Amino acid sequence: MRRLLFAAAALGVLAGQTAEGAEVKIAAVKAYLFLEHEGRLSGDIVGAPPFADLPKGGGSNHDTATGVFFDLTFAGEKNTAPKYAAATVDITQTGRAGQQIVTHKAFTNFIFGADGLEHKAFYLEGATCMPLAIDVRSGKSEKTANLDFQCQQ
Repeated sequence: MRRLLFAAAALGVLAGQTAEGAEVKIAAVKAYLFLEHEGRLSGDIVGAPPFADLPKGGGSNHDTATGVFFDLTFAGEKNTAPKYAAATVDITQTGRAGQQIVTHKAFTNFIFGADGLEHKAFYLEGATCMPLAIDVRSGKSEKTANLDFQCQQ
């Protein structure tokens, strides 16, 4: 009987850790231009001033950039792999005529290490001529960012 009670208590503790471990918070949203002539990523551009004509050489050192690399940092319980943790990101590009292109990404399979952080990343091509609105969600956690891209016709 004592073993049965001990096993039930242990399962209760593990179940509590799994439920707690499923809590994922968004720690940071970063975005980088892929500088095509230099073949490298720019510094983080979230919060940067507006960009103009990047596909025609409007980047640093007159470099071209047509794609954006996103790095999303998530925080969770250290040394866990929560089974049901998930996060989504919606990127809305808005053209001059008001048309919108929405890119939706979903992330699962979080494995948090000793620092309690996990990075998820993706690349968005053809994204530097329209303003971008980024909306990242995970459970009760949400972060937004805007990138102001414009191109002359």
